[in-house]
Parts: sequence; structure tokens; C-alpha cells
Amino acid sequence: MKYFIPLLLALMVPTKLIFAHPPSNIMLEFDPFEYTLMITIPHSVNDPGKHYVYKIIVELNGKEIIKQEFKAQWSEDEQVAIYQLPDAQHGDEVSVTAYCNISGKKKGTIQIILEEVLEPDE
Repeated sequence: MKYFIPLLLALMVPTKLIFAHPPSNIMLEFDPFEYTLMITIPHSVNDPGKHYVYKIIVELNGKEIIKQEFKAQWSEDEQVAIYQLPDAQHGDEVSVTAYCNISGKKKGTIQIILEEVLEPDE
């Protein structure tokens, strides 16, 4: 009987914690012409209003420049976000951390490559 109560309490652990998972990946793409960072975060869920990527933090060379919180996920498959980074320079490192509202986080990084745009000869 003395083991029954701890066992009962263990079985009462919320099932959403059992099925919670962090984002599986972070895909980053930087458009050097528009200075735009496109973020795709695969995070498969049944209900994007209850289980979702709730926060994205963007860092430029280790300094936080963007923090956005969400109330739901874009779709059952992923969260997406697009930000302009006008201060980005060639060689800079951009890090993105995505947080699940239930459990876990995932981080991704990309290095900014700005190619010189050559004007056509006249």
C-alpha cells in the first residue's frame, strides 16, 4: 500500500508532457539583396493552437536583435517567420533559437554571405 500512492501520482503525469517535443530543425535562408532572413521551423503537432513554437530569438554575432512570441503555430507542420536584418554584414553570424511552448528548444545558425553585385558593362 505504501507504494500505491507514489505509483498513482506517477501515472497522473500530464500526457501532454509525454508527447511534447522540441522543434526538429531550423532552416535558415538569407536573401542578400533584400537583407531578409527566412526561417522555417519543422514542428509537427496535432493542434497548432495548443502545441506550438511560441518564441523565436534572433541573434546577430551573439547579440539578441529580435524576440518574437506567438500564440499559435503557422500550421500543423511548421512555424515560419521572415525578418529584415538591415545591419547584417558579410561574414556575420546569425543564430536563431526556437522554443516549444511545452518542452524543448532548437538552435540554428547561418553565416551571412554578401556577394558583390556586378553592374553589366555598358
